[in-house]
This record gives sequence, C-alpha cells and structure tokens, in this order.
Amino acid sequence: MRYSIETSFGKANHQALDVVKQISEINTDCDVQFDFTNYTENNPFSNLIIANTLRNFRHKHVGKCTLVPDKGSYLSHLGFYQMFGADYGKEIGEATPTDNYVPITKVKFAGDFYSTIDNTSKQLAALLKFDKKLSQFIEYLFTETIRNVYEHADIDEVYLTAQKWPSKNMLEVAISDTGCGVYTSLRKYVPYAEKSEEELIKMACEPGITARSNYSYLGRDDAWRNSGYGLYLLRKLSVAYGGSFIICSGNYALREDSHGTQLYDTHYDGTTVAIRIKTDTRCDFETARGMLVNTGERESQHCETAVHSASKSSSGHYF
Repeated sequence: MRYSIETSFGKANHQALDVVKQISEINTDCDVQFDFTNYTENNPFSNLIIANTLRNFRHKHVGKCTLVPDKGSYLSHLGFYQMFGADYGKEIGEATPTDNYVPITKVKFAGDFYSTIDNTSKQLAALLKFDKKLSQFIEYLFTETIRNVYEHADIDEVYLTAQKWPSKNMLEVAISDTGCGVYTSLRKYVPYAEKSEEELIKMACEPGITARSNYSYLGRDDAWRNSGYGLYLLRKLSVAYGGSFIICSGNYALREDSHGTQLYDTHYDGTTVAIRIKTDTRCDFETARGMLVNTGERESQHCETAVHSASKSSSGHYF
C-alpha cells in the first residue's frame, strides 16, 4: 500500500491534522510505503506531528514501513526522517541552526530540570537573533512549553523546531512530545475525571486549569510551582503578536487567532503545541503579559476548581 503525504501552500498545518488521522486508520495487514514527494509545504507544526505519528506507527508495526523521501534536501537536513527512525538524512542535532531556523532538536529532562530550563530557553531563543524585546517573548515561549511537557506528559524528552520567514515577518515555533496527552493528564485531578476529551482540551487553555502535577515536591512559594496559566498565556500572547496558537492532543486540535477559536478532529498520540507570530508587531511583551495575567486571574475566579493566581514563573519572575 502506498500512502502519499500531501500538503499545499498555506494549508500544511491544517492538512497535517488530516494526515495523522488517516495514518491511524491505515489497514496494517499489508506493508505501507510513505511517500513524501508531494509534501510541498512543511512547517514546524506539521513536521513534528507527522514525524511523531510515523514514529509511533513504526514502533507498532515493525518492518512494515518503507519510505519515499521528498525531492528536496530541507527535511533531510532538519533531521525529520531520523526523528521517526528512517535511516535517511541528518541525525537529530547534526544540522547547524541559522538565523532563520532551529532544526529539529531533542531536549532531555535530567535531574532537577528546573535548574536548567531557563538557560536552555535563552540558548534556543538566541539562535534566531531577534531584538531584545522579541527575544524575551521567544525565551518565555520555549520555557513555558517545555516545562508544560516536563510537568504533565509523563515522558523524559521533548522535540522542538522553529522556522523564521523574514520576507513575511513571521515565525513559527513548535514543541512536541509522545506523552500521555492533555486528556489523560487533566483527568488525574478528581474534579475533571468525568469530563469529555473535547471539554478538557478547551479547559487546558483556560487560566488556572491544571492537574497540579508538581505540587507534591515544590514549596508553596516556589517560582516554578505549576498554576495552569502557561498555555492560556501563550494562546493569548500569540494573538497579541498578530499570529495564532494551536494545540493538538488525542482526538482534537484547538486553534486560535484574531478571528476566534476552532476545534478540529484528528487522532494523535501525544501533544504538540505551535505558536506562530508576526515579528514586526508593535507589542511590548512585559506589558502584554502583565495585563493577560491580571485578566486570567480575574477569569479564573469563575471556576471553583481553578488556581486563582499565576505562578511566579508564568508571570515572569523565576527567582
């Protein structure tokens, strides 16, 4: 059986949701050839969810998959094929980042990861060479998305990549894991145990909604104490910067931009978050974050099970 992974200009991220759902429905009684010759537009988000989906597929169906790579060299340069175990192109971490992209990078969680997450995020943001104010937002973006995986996904690594399009003044960053997913994570907290998957992916992006996974080992006033504001702030900041936010986990993906929020059906093992922004937007990061924290804390008062104050780290005070 041949399966063609196809995308078209301006639609790759949406089409990738259909791709991962279709792969989950493939009849595995026969061998499958995955053909990338028509994967004509590939972005950080589409690359990570497709690669993770194929990695899971290959693990479940050993020896049943073959590959027809794309005609260009960009995907192989990024480490895309190696991410799902195909012996083609560069290894993860082999490619050298440039001002315009961070190749697919694996971050391992070892020891007390909170002691290194800030420096890790600074190093990643510095690769893209933006001015100081925008770099602050990019650092925050990496910090909050990486720590979200560390705290909730029950897995010890995360994959990330970024692409800058200077002619369009646009940047997309995506971070992906193959962990337990939003639904399983939030259902650990008893008040959310009976809620549907659709309800929980929406709730995950609201202020103060958390499974409280790190409360048992962090002190009450610890800056890194999880408060459930990370995804909410990234969602709202993405829109403030003229862009969009998307989270894909389980059977749903939620996307928000200035036109509102949309929910898409898919089927994905793990969680991938992507933030796309306009890099020429006149937005002061610290001011915008402060206003959103205040708004979120007010909104959280309407939910009895929510945490009513953002952590110091989500508010930007790490120490």
